[in-house]
Amino acid sequence: MNDTPQWQPCDKPKLGDTLRWNEPLWAKPTKPRGKRDKIGEQQVTAILLTRSDLLEFKVVDVKITHGENVPTTVQPDDVIKRKKTSIALGGCHKFFPAE
Repeated sequence: MNDTPQWQPCDKPKLGDTLRWNEPLWAKPTKPRGKRDKIGEQQVTAILLTRSDLLEFKVVDVKITHGENVPTTVQPDDVIKRKKTSIALGGCHKFFPAE
């Protein structure tokens, strides 16, 4: 038996699933127009609350995976909305508890 929790790729999440994905962190704009600089990346772990055009999540954990002294954009217990395509781009993984 495997006693460690498993994270497996997920393309069709269901309500109540615990998901994990990566999101880029962007610098504040320095010009009125133009592309912002990517300053880091955060890994978000959250529970799926609702499914519609936008997915709604309750954040469980957030950690910085790339970048130094970069603030996270969300905090645990925040309720956030993300597009399905954004989650897919971030390498969505579903949590399967240990048996």
